Amino acid sequence: MEELDQLFDGSLDTKMDFLEEKKTSNNDGIYRVDLTKVKDTKRGYRSVVRFLPNLTEEGKLGQVALEKISHYVEIKEPRELGGYYDSPKNFGEPCPLTNLFYQMKNSKNAVLVEKANVLNYSRKYYSYVLVLEDEQQPELVGKIMVMQYGKTIKDKISAEKNGEISGEPCNVFELADGKDFVLIVKEISTGDATYPDYKMSMFKQQTTSLPIYFKETKEFKNVPLDENNKVSQKAQGKIKGFLLDRDHNVEDFGPKPLTDEQHSKISEITNILLGKSSNSFNSANSTSASEQKPESSDFDFENNFTEGKEEAVSTDEDDFFDDL
Repeated sequence: MEELDQLFDGSLDTKMDFLEEKKTSNNDGIYRVDLTKVKDTKRGYRSVVRFLPNLTEEGKLGQVALEKISHYVEIKEPRELGGYYDSPKNFGEPCPLTNLFYQMKNSKNAVLVEKANVLNYSRKYYSYVLVLEDEQQPELVGKIMVMQYGKTIKDKISAEKNGEISGEPCNVFELADGKDFVLIVKEISTGDATYPDYKMSMFKQQTTSLPIYFKETKEFKNVPLDENNKVSQKAQGKIKGFLLDRDHNVEDFGPKPLTDEQHSKISEITNILLGKSSNSFNSANSTSASEQKPESSDFDFENNFTEGKEEAVSTDEDDFFDDL
């Protein structure tokens, strides 16, 4: 009867959760920089992550980063047409939204040139990272998550691979001699827009073997190396198990082919922007995904349709295997 009593004792106000604005969380497996948690804006968001190789669930070695080109269409009416669209360019096919953008931008019609700005372009990369430190979200330390990043961080990875920073080439994804990445993110304002700036982020100078997080002791220990500076064979099984101890797979964030419904939406978007709208789109078939709003980190503003503290970590092999 207690449940029934709540109907009459004023408890109804506690059942209004749908009115509360829900903030984005990391429950979907994406490692997000949450600038709202930054206490010192001059210092910015600070964390340290380690880029990891892609060991698939089948035990095979996959591409360390998945690339995805997408568009966010900012059409307010009808709302059903706005939202994200993965580009067919991901599959080597022509992209109707890219073609539409250039058709409008290259026209001599000032109205069409302005309208083209509702077609936002994004080229993103997705890789596994191990969260080593995070001042703002300490609950994420030790977790393997998927990090979404753009051209700025991709170029830093490339510079390390080519030896442009220290003079010594380094594949930062390597297990035996990779590098930790210090993430420094500050909010930048340009006109009415604000966006996160990753340019101050950098890889540490020294190379180290992969740090593995031991949940029981809540500490990291670097993988032991043999006399040839290769990963010890004794540790390889532990490493494979550790890399697979994750809640999400990077492949889940890869590009998807356009559905028939999305093709219909793009046709209607084209008609609207070119002034030929037939108003024939059936909003009853719309999906909730189309109402998603983009985050500022979802887009590279430089790429719009143009192409800390050292922690002592144990490296002793016997100490490492004591925790196996």
